[in-house]
Amino acid sequence: MYLPKHFASNDLGHALQLAAEHPLALLLGPDAQGQGFGSHLPLVASTEGDALTLEGHMARANPHWGWLQQQTTLLAVFSGPSAYVSPRHYDSLQNVPTWNYAALHAWGAIELIDGAADKDALLKHLIGRFEPEYAEQWRGLPEAYQHKLLGAIVGFRIRVTRWELKLKLSQNRAATERQRIRDALGASVSADDRRVAAWMARLED
Repeated sequence: MYLPKHFASNDLGHALQLAAEHPLALLLGPDAQGQGFGSHLPLVASTEGDALTLEGHMARANPHWGWLQQQTTLLAVFSGPSAYVSPRHYDSLQNVPTWNYAALHAWGAIELIDGAADKDALLKHLIGRFEPEYAEQWRGLPEAYQHKLLGAIVGFRIRVTRWELKLKLSQNRAATERQRIRDALGASVSADDRRVAAWMARLED
């Protein structure tokens, strides 16, 4: 993605936070004809040292996993909050509207997880991330039903080899202008506006 220096971040903590707050990612790779194909999937990001790993699963009926298995590199895109920024917050009238937003792009190769026990462990990891209370209900489901569900999905792990984090949050504006923008977004009725304001605060603190 287009990444001017003043919007680029190499903060792994911020990358993990963005992925945790907005886990529905767009997984991109070519189809059988070489055309771009995307799957919208919740992904869980974790680290081993400085290494970033993404885990998730998709329906076995989705042909995307088979195509991605043939690729050496794929792209996962996490779209964070975004907000319209009015030029009324700037000191000069000679300004135009823009958008503030956060986005994480991660590249890596896919490793399929297709054994029943391994997929069960993967699902329990995902359940632990999104709804720990559901774990007991999952364990209590009939074994045949669990087996059927596990057979209908393909799990995967992406070992990220490169990532880019773009935090376009008015860093190129004067401090007084940034404060006006942050205050206005923080007072907005839009939840996304308030999330952008929270990210602006993280960078200022």
